[in-house]
Amino acid sequence: MLTAHFFDLIPIWILLIGTIVLMVLFIELGFRLGKKAQATAKKAQTSQVRAIMGAGLGLLAFMLAFTFSTAQSHFEARVQNLAEEARIARNAFMQADMMVEPERTQAKELLKNYIELRTFGKLGVKKAIEQDFAEILRVSERIQKDLWLLAVQAGVHNTKDPTAAERNSMLIASVLALTDIHYTRVHAAVMNRIPLTIWMTLYLMAVLSMVIMGYQAGLTDKRSPVATITLAIAFSAVIVLITDLDRPVMSFFEINNQLLTDLNDYMQAEFQPEFLPGD
Repeated sequence: MLTAHFFDLIPIWILLIGTIVLMVLFIELGFRLGKKAQATAKKAQTSQVRAIMGAGLGLLAFMLAFTFSTAQSHFEARVQNLAEEARIARNAFMQADMMVEPERTQAKELLKNYIELRTFGKLGVKKAIEQDFAEILRVSERIQKDLWLLAVQAGVHNTKDPTAAERNSMLIASVLALTDIHYTRVHAAVMNRIPLTIWMTLYLMAVLSMVIMGYQAGLTDKRSPVATITLAIAFSAVIVLITDLDRPVMSFFEINNQLLTDLNDYMQAEFQPEFLPGD
C-alpha cells in the first residue's frame, strides 16, 4: 500500500486511545507540578496561570479549527474528483460509438474494465485499497495507455474517411482528460495531506495546554477527575476525527461511490445480450 503519512500506519482506534492517554498523563503531570509550587505560589501567580491557560486553550481551539478546515477541503476535493472521473468516463464511452469496428467494441470494453476496476468490485473501497493500492494504480494506467494507443491508431488507419480524425480527436481528448483526473485523484488522496509539521505543532499545543490546565488545578488544589477525563476525550476525539478525514482510507467517513457504480452498471448493460419478447 502507498503511504505518504506517518499517521496512516497507525490504526485509528489505537491513535484515539493513545491520544486520550497522552492528554490525561500531561494533565496529571501539570497537576503534580502545581501541587509542588502551591506552597510558594502567590495569588497574582494563580491569576496569571489562569490567564495563560485560557490563552493556551483558545490557541488550541484555533489550531483545531484550522486543521479541520484543511482536512475538510481535502475530503471535498476527493469527492469532486470522483464525480469528475465518472463524467469523463461516461463521455468517452459515448464518444466511442463514433468509432468504426473493431475499435468501437475494443474501446468500450477497455472503458468498462477501467470503471469496473475503479469501483473496486465486490471487495469494497477500503479492502481493495488496503490489499493492493499500487496494483490498482498500475492496472488503471495500463488501461489508459491501451485506450490512448487505440484512439490514436484508429485515426491513423481511417485516413480515407475525412471525418474520422475529427471523431477520434473527441475520444482522444476524453482519454487525456481521464488520465489527468486519475493523477489528480491520486494526488488528492495520497499526496495532498496535512503536513507532518502541522500535526506536530497541534499535538505540542494540546500537550502544553493540558499541562497548564493541570498546573492551574494543582495550584488551587481543586480538580474533578470526571471533568479532566471528559476534556481529554473531547480534544482527542476532534484530533482523531481530523486525522481520519485526511486519510486516503477512512474509518469514520466514506466517499459515496454510487456514481461510478451506476456508470459501471450502465456499461455492463451495453454488453448484455438483448432478449426480445418471444425469444
